Amino acid sequence: MEAKEHWFLPGFLVLAMVIAQGTTSKYLFSPQCYKKTEKATTYTCEWTKSGSMQNATYELFYKRSNSTENKKSLGKNQQSYIFVNDDKVLEKVPVDLWVVAYMGNWSCQSLNISVRLNESVKYEAPQNMSMSRSSSNLTLSWVNKEVKNHMPEDVVLEVKFRRLEKTSGIWNTTETEVKQAMVTLEILQNQYMYQLQVRQKSKHVKRPLWSDWTPILHVPTEIQNPTEVKWTVEDFNNGTRLLNLTWGTPPYPVSVGQVNYNLSLHIWPCQLKQKNHTNITTTEFSVYVTYSAVSGYIFAFNKVGKSSQTHILVPAKHLTYPRKSWPDDKLIPRNYTPRLKNSCLEWYKLTDGETQPAKVNISKLMNGTVEETIKSVRQKMDDYVRYFYLVHKQTDGKPQTTEMRLMYKKEGAASKAPENFTVNVVTNSAVLHWKPIPVQDQQGFLTHYEVCYTRSQNNGAHIEIKKCHNISASKTEYLIQNLTPESEYNIYLAGATAAGSGRNISIHILTKPQHKSITGWKIAGKIVLIAILITICLFIIKRHKSKIFPPIPHPMVAESKNYRASTQDMYEIKEEVHELQLHDKSSQDPNPEEATLLEVCEDENEKSLGDSSTPDGVSDPLTSDFKGQVLSLETADPSQGEIDCEVTMLMYRNGLVFDMKADSTEDVGTPL
Repeated sequence: MEAKEHWFLPGFLVLAMVIAQGTTSKYLFSPQCYKKTEKATTYTCEWTKSGSMQNATYELFYKRSNSTENKKSLGKNQQSYIFVNDDKVLEKVPVDLWVVAYMGNWSCQSLNISVRLNESVKYEAPQNMSMSRSSSNLTLSWVNKEVKNHMPEDVVLEVKFRRLEKTSGIWNTTETEVKQAMVTLEILQNQYMYQLQVRQKSKHVKRPLWSDWTPILHVPTEIQNPTEVKWTVEDFNNGTRLLNLTWGTPPYPVSVGQVNYNLSLHIWPCQLKQKNHTNITTTEFSVYVTYSAVSGYIFAFNKVGKSSQTHILVPAKHLTYPRKSWPDDKLIPRNYTPRLKNSCLEWYKLTDGETQPAKVNISKLMNGTVEETIKSVRQKMDDYVRYFYLVHKQTDGKPQTTEMRLMYKKEGAASKAPENFTVNVVTNSAVLHWKPIPVQDQQGFLTHYEVCYTRSQNNGAHIEIKKCHNISASKTEYLIQNLTPESEYNIYLAGATAAGSGRNISIHILTKPQHKSITGWKIAGKIVLIAILITICLFIIKRHKSKIFPPIPHPMVAESKNYRASTQDMYEIKEEVHELQLHDKSSQDPNPEEATLLEVCEDENEKSLGDSSTPDGVSDPLTSDFKGQVLSLETADPSQGEIDCEVTMLMYRNGLVFDMKADSTEDVGTPL
């Protein structure tokens, strides 16, 4: 009875604790023991801690199943796992395992589990996952740490995935057996991004356990387009340039999970190997370079693949001068000091006269003197071929070009004439056009072009002495002037170097005749122009005639037609009236009544006055102007009842004034 009470009290206390802390005690799960590989000799037993028992001490016990033997402890600590060596457990015998948690004065025991330890294997989660996408296929590969411990490569793999746009959606799961650490999923759409997780388990034991899930992996889309690179160089004019490379940012579906770049550049000519710059995370890169050409490539890569390579070529600094031939008695370059550790001479043949070949020559002083090294370089060069050489060294860690030059070992005359030689001919001139001689055919530095021409007859004989002109080597056209119209000319064109003129090209032309119709039109045009100018001048003169030529005053004297006809043969006397005076017989001035009478009597006596003043039957009536000058009035006694109109009229003839009331026999003349 005491024994029962002794058993009942602890059991009651444990039951009461479980009931009082039901929400926490249920998290003390039974232990789970396993090997990490089939051939491992160490087991891992682990369990889950509850939130209220984080500081508890755990102890693992075991005993044979269906046995009355006492329990045995496998270890005690505050962790959630214990490593057990194989010598402490009978692998092939079923055993019971349980965990007891201690906190202060109370304890909590998990349920017992009965297992065969050699039947349980739990792999590690796949490590170092890598992915690649192509169309709708996604290939996953990984590395298992346990391969060294003879872990088989064939496993059961489970993958769960969902689209990144639907992160709250349900996971899709697929399970498959693989024979190596690689699997291809063919159910993904290439234009979408995904999230996925992977786990694996053994297929060689009776009770395999799933490994833990890998962290969530983001799957971007593949990079379709190569990286577009732009470059600029900043020349410091001291043999060093700063090369700046920039490229664009890839779009969002590609850049999910980071896009990196791999850049490889050959920036130091004295070293043949290219320098790699991997895992560049920015979209720009700067580096110091020499005046030599810089080559390399770049490609972008993300988690599922990489783009195609973009070739980078930054040409050498363009050089036109200085130019120099390399005669036997002179040694160049001047600044080559190959004894320096970081110095070299770079030289190469220009394939087309301008382009650097893929492979260049690098000379360093190995044995002998500088002169011997340079002489050996010269011996390797060909005659009439253009070369380019540069001398490099490093100054304060920066690459620098100390000398550069175009050169020929030996110059010769151009082997070809200029190409596409054409002429536009007019009446007395011709315009020449041509294409430059290719550099590889110049065989030397082209100094100028030589144009010669001569006038010839139909039989080819020269009429004039040949005339020649030198044209700059940079020109491709020339104007020949002062040619004779409708004449034949032979024109020659050739390129010249220091060795002389090379092959020429000739062309025969016929200048156009002088068009007569054009000359006539020119003359007619001049005449029309002169006529227009004359018309304009006449119009101006007529418009301003009174200002230019003021009028001369002259009397207005009317002359009768009969009298003019009878005196045509007489000598015509020109008369001028300077002053006219009218004399009245009466000393008294006429009163107003007499003035009125004069007006009345003027019309009555007009005819008689005219008749008496015209001798020889010549009718010469007075003009209105003359009447106003010669009329005077004399009246009788005003007391009479009848008014008599007596007109005293002065007649003007041949410079004399006659009083018409005087006696007819009396001719009284008063000279004017």
